Amino acid sequence: MLPTLTYLQFHLVFSLPVLGLLWYLAPRYEPTRRRRATVGIAILVAIAYLYTTPWISYMIRRGAWWYADGAVLVRALSIPLGEYLFFAVQTVVTAFALHLIGFDPTFREGDFDRKPRIAGVVAGTAMVAGGVWLVTLDASYLYLGGLVAWVGPVVALQWAVGGGYLARTPRMWLAATLLPAAYFWAADRIAIAMGTWELSTEYTTGIAVLGLPIEEMLFFASAGIMTVNGLVLFEWVLDWNDGRGDVTETAAAPGESEHDVLGPESPADPDPDVVDD
Repeated sequence: MLPTLTYLQFHLVFSLPVLGLLWYLAPRYEPTRRRRATVGIAILVAIAYLYTTPWISYMIRRGAWWYADGAVLVRALSIPLGEYLFFAVQTVVTAFALHLIGFDPTFREGDFDRKPRIAGVVAGTAMVAGGVWLVTLDASYLYLGGLVAWVGPVVALQWAVGGGYLARTPRMWLAATLLPAAYFWAADRIAIAMGTWELSTEYTTGIAVLGLPIEEMLFFASAGIMTVNGLVLFEWVLDWNDGRGDVTETAAAPGESEHDVLGPESPADPDPDVVDD
């Protein structure tokens, strides 16, 4: 029997070492790209807290999972301090893994194609409806159905914005999602074996892969994909905006004549003081 770790000890053993390693290995961007990457990560961490806290709090209060005696020192809204730390840790670990794998946020023609954007919105909407239906179907689908319904709006929003870009870069965002998720799957499986936290048999399906409930597998994959797509779309939108600025700068400002745009040295506008022989 493995000894039970507190939630904070779990972070010291599993979370912080990998976070430090990925930070050390992260690419060193030029200033503009570094600033954009940093702002993107900060925004995604903030969103993770705002969007995840109500859902996690509800699931804990319903009894979908609980923590071992002594594993939790402080709680707020029924959520342990260690869980709050995990919101940031998972987001940043996934972000560092994404940047280590690398991605090109360049906007290209076709990225605003309606078909993938509409398909993403339809899929996200169907996830919400399907998740709610599962929750009402049986108590054992509470975690699974609640998770699917929770992810659906984000999927719809992200694909509505950048469905064309996401459709042409699946290898990138799938790799950046699954590699960190695989690490968290392993760490989560160990924590469950240690008894740090335990899932309810009443509110889960009972289906597991190598002892890890599928609900936990889907949670880490879902949180990862929302993080990855949020980060790449943030920089992609900025690149698209840069392109708009470049076009504007090369066009004449309102009220400018052709002479103003070409400049006095342009062959198209010879010096009026020069008289031909």
